[in-house]
Amino acid sequence: MNKFRKVFRLVSFLALPCLLLGCGYRAPMYKTVVTVDPGTFTSVREDYRDLAALLTSDTEMPPTDSNTLSMLPDAKEKFALLLDDMRGAEESVYIEHFRVRLDSIGTVFTDILKDKAHAGKDVRLIVDKGASVREDKKGHMALREDGVKSYLYHRPRWLQDFIWPSKGAHREHRKIVLVDGQTAYMGGRNIQDKYFQWRDCDIRIAGPAVKDLGEVFLSTQMQVAPDLPPLKITDESARKAVNDSIPGLVQYRQKTVQIIPESPFDKHLPIRNCFEWAISHSKHYFYFYTPYTPPPESILKALKDAAGRGVDVEWIVPGTNDVGPAKWMGESLYRELLLAGVKILEWQGSILHTKQFISDNYLTAIGSANMDNMSFFLNLEVEAVIYDEEIALDACRLFREDAAVRCVPVTLEDVRRWSIFRKLRNWIARALVGSIS
Repeated sequence: MNKFRKVFRLVSFLALPCLLLGCGYRAPMYKTVVTVDPGTFTSVREDYRDLAALLTSDTEMPPTDSNTLSMLPDAKEKFALLLDDMRGAEESVYIEHFRVRLDSIGTVFTDILKDKAHAGKDVRLIVDKGASVREDKKGHMALREDGVKSYLYHRPRWLQDFIWPSKGAHREHRKIVLVDGQTAYMGGRNIQDKYFQWRDCDIRIAGPAVKDLGEVFLSTQMQVAPDLPPLKITDESARKAVNDSIPGLVQYRQKTVQIIPESPFDKHLPIRNCFEWAISHSKHYFYFYTPYTPPPESILKALKDAAGRGVDVEWIVPGTNDVGPAKWMGESLYRELLLAGVKILEWQGSILHTKQFISDNYLTAIGSANMDNMSFFLNLEVEAVIYDEEIALDACRLFREDAAVRCVPVTLEDVRRWSIFRKLRNWIARALVGSIS
């Protein structure tokens, strides 16, 4: 019964607002006008400068160079590094997260926040209220007694949200941790026991991009606590840890990164624009992981068109999804994508929660955004777009290894053998969420 209630609440919360509001209500309102000269982005390869200009026009955040990056697909490695950085904080810890569940991992995490606040450090926490259970909400508010500046991002307003897109319809889906204005973590992994048993990917950043992530955090803080003092993040602090060396950690140095925040309160759709541009301009391959779908029709069309012109388009999708309806919606896309030449590979074993794409040995994007309408239109999200051959080649190698060792390909014959019930269920799931041009 508890499982049924969870599924029912999820369907009502995710599907009905999409159906009644239309996730794409922002899409026809604004068109991006590129106001930046692509030639100014000399650290970006020439054939990708139009993308950098497009995203800068959308977000007012240009690419930054001289960043040090580490990719963290391994949960234990990410958690150990994150805790070490937090324990070593000398001035500040700022966290903007979809979910910080007060289980064993979350308790370790919040205990460090309390210790740092007791030591007089500036500790701020913003967590999505809709993703928090009652015990977590109480626990997060209790952190204030320990000196943590803790806030819950807007609660769902249910019936009101169905009628008009208000703040409660928009979830705080970002996952950002900022330490001393020097290092940042972002990606797809929430702070909860189960997420550290799943396959996901995060990124550790030191360098100028940290200041941009501070601006993203500040934009959310202004909605929930506009009177707090300024953040302790400067251009100087963001560059302090660039040359730090961490034993055993692969660190990519002198890399160009563009931070792409998505907010339903802004006039543009930068993450959707990024995905669509990358797919439409891919020449050799476009590989992506995403656990939740469907995307807008424009993205579906771009994927099919890319496959049609000979691009190797491959999607690694969870074989088992933590959200049943998400699995059904994903399956509803299989036939049309397979017919167009897109390759679909189902992940075997643990849950796949990675949100990442790699294209043409140069472009990599990693962050909190799924390739779905919620991420593109309704949620607060953030992506790191990396313009670099070395990182793209390593990410491509990992994708190819995942595809060969950890996945099973889906064929048209597999889809044809599905039962009538399964096909009907998938069709209904797709119809509920709808497709947005």
